[in-house]
Amino acid sequence: MSSIYTRIKITLGKADADEHALAALQSDDKATVSQGKDIVFNPCSYAPTTGIILYPGGRCDARAYAPVMRSLANSGYRVCMPNMPLRLAVLDANRAGKIIEQNPDIKTWIIGGHSMGGAMAASYVFKNPGKASGLFFMASYPSGMHAIPEHDLPVIMIYGTHDFITRKSEFEAAYERLPATTDFVAIKGGDHYQFGSFGNVEVTATISRAEQQRQTTQALIRFLNSI
Repeated sequence: MSSIYTRIKITLGKADADEHALAALQSDDKATVSQGKDIVFNPCSYAPTTGIILYPGGRCDARAYAPVMRSLANSGYRVCMPNMPLRLAVLDANRAGKIIEQNPDIKTWIIGGHSMGGAMAASYVFKNPGKASGLFFMASYPSGMHAIPEHDLPVIMIYGTHDFITRKSEFEAAYERLPATTDFVAIKGGDHYQFGSFGNVEVTATISRAEQQRQTTQALIRFLNSI
């Protein structure tokens, strides 16, 4: 993080979903959407066997990630986005296990998250080997306690070069905590928050949100196809 002040500001504040995100939560002929304790996207074309779990960032509205996650559902994946207690994944880091139990028809799970959510997703994967077939980070990285450099688990880390909350040096310092085969994707001009669609955050990106989300979706689909 850039400073103690920034950490406190993020923890105490809230990042709310905007109208663009809420519009992406409407069911249509490509995907159905259910909202409860978890937000779940299901493709309409066929019954998926691979699922994706996204842990939201700290104090971030889970609904804000709907535009990117809906694109993944449209590509044939079931996507689950838990509404975390107080919007803090650290308060329910094992939520993925509950989701997996509730979806026995899904045989393969890819788990990840944004910001703090990514760190908590890495914690779950570290403590529950064999549960996930892939791990993804958006503006995030694992803590030193949950390093997996010797694992053969497919991993992708996506970050923006204009992320002034989690800095490039922090991402680079985390490289040694991940497998050597990790796919590191830098979105030129992307920032910390445009992985979601938030209405009340400071944008530092030099590219549009639509472009950052397009590149994020493209990278994630490529990663999923490789698994």
